[in-house]
Amino acid sequence: MAVATTLSSRPALRIGTCMAVGLFFLVTLCTFFSDNVTSPVQFTHQKAQQYYDSSQPSVASFVPTPIPQSTTTPEPTPEAARNCEDPYRRPGYLHIPTDKKAYRDTQWIPFTESFLNSEPPEYAAYPPTHELVFNDTAVEPEFLNADGNPQQWMRMAVVESRRRYKEVNIPPLNATAEDFVDMKETNGLGWLWGRRVVMFGDSVDRYMTQFFCEEFGGKINLPIQDVTARQAKGLCEVPAFNLTLIYYHSAGSFTYRPDWWWIENMKDVAWEERWDKFWKPHETPINGPAGRPDLILWQNGLWDQKAFQLSGKAMHNEGEKPMILNHRKMVWEEVRFVTARIKKIAQRLNDEFGKDVPIMFRALTVHKESGMQDAIMMEMDRLGRAVAEQAGHEMFEWSKLIHLLGDLYQDGLHPGKGPASWLWGNMMLESLARSAGSKVGGEARAPYFDGWDACHKELSGWGGR
Repeated sequence: MAVATTLSSRPALRIGTCMAVGLFFLVTLCTFFSDNVTSPVQFTHQKAQQYYDSSQPSVASFVPTPIPQSTTTPEPTPEAARNCEDPYRRPGYLHIPTDKKAYRDTQWIPFTESFLNSEPPEYAAYPPTHELVFNDTAVEPEFLNADGNPQQWMRMAVVESRRRYKEVNIPPLNATAEDFVDMKETNGLGWLWGRRVVMFGDSVDRYMTQFFCEEFGGKINLPIQDVTARQAKGLCEVPAFNLTLIYYHSAGSFTYRPDWWWIENMKDVAWEERWDKFWKPHETPINGPAGRPDLILWQNGLWDQKAFQLSGKAMHNEGEKPMILNHRKMVWEEVRFVTARIKKIAQRLNDEFGKDVPIMFRALTVHKESGMQDAIMMEMDRLGRAVAEQAGHEMFEWSKLIHLLGDLYQDGLHPGKGPASWLWGNMMLESLARSAGSKVGGEARAPYFDGWDACHKELSGWGGR
């Protein structure tokens, strides 16, 4: 049965095989035939197209065929060099003459690229050639008179002031600005004529105003005779330049006068009260040629330090540390309090005088004998910088340049007349020359002296100290 089945299936297998072979042969033949037929047809079509194209008359075009041109990327226009370097905000060295009478030669020497890349002195060679013995020698002229050093504005102004007084033959205390109108543009100091500098600070600022005035043969005027605010306002007038410095005394951040306040005669403590009752800045000739103050300096520090120390002792029991300690840092509530208060000061200055007025935060001074007792001062200095930066104010770094130089103090609290005050005058006049758009120094210093706004963006940071 199985054999029969196998035999009967063989014819079908043979038939299937034959059909498959036939189908394969047919497909191969068709493919070959199609290729041989298509190729002549395509060839004939191409030849006909070429003949047709060659038989057509050419038509002249009135539109010129555009010639592809290579495009070259233009060279970028180089940006104009900007010298917005404030020499007093660079690290540097304060040169103070050994002879105290020569303090008018005090000079800030910033550490510029020129200094850093200068030829090292022979005594710095290694291996050494001799014993190292350091002496107080003069600064080499190439560093003392380097182009990157700030100008000696005080020397220039004092010399010119004396020349003008000699010409008009009038004693300084009897002269008025009207006596010098015809000289206001002489000797490159025309930009100084009619300028107004306003300060909101403490007795350190008052002394600097006083010493500045004395260099020009004048005296500071304290117009308020009320015993409760005897030194709340001070004016220094320099008639030879029609220049006026106005000083307002702030008693710190406290919002009222506590019972433990250490100055008995002082009745008005909050700066808002002193502004309205004593300062009355808009009733004082504070406006320069532009109808506004030419420079404003402000700070808040020493009075709050004293108030926090006395407040801790008055409001806390003995043994409650750290509040009863003089030598301590600020506690967080004090940080929050001072921040809120000096923010209002900064905002008041912007609102009263305009945000475009040149305003600077004067870095805080410390005591002659400093240490942990001045930790509060350093923290308030940082606070002031942060608030000033937010308000769009710049930094007046004078106190940082004399930091820890106790020999320059006249007492335990106040830098005295001499190198410190001369430096202050030079720095103040440097900022005033910027504000006035004096354009001194030519292209090498442009646009630093082209007006306050010219470099304000670069210089409005908190200072990096």
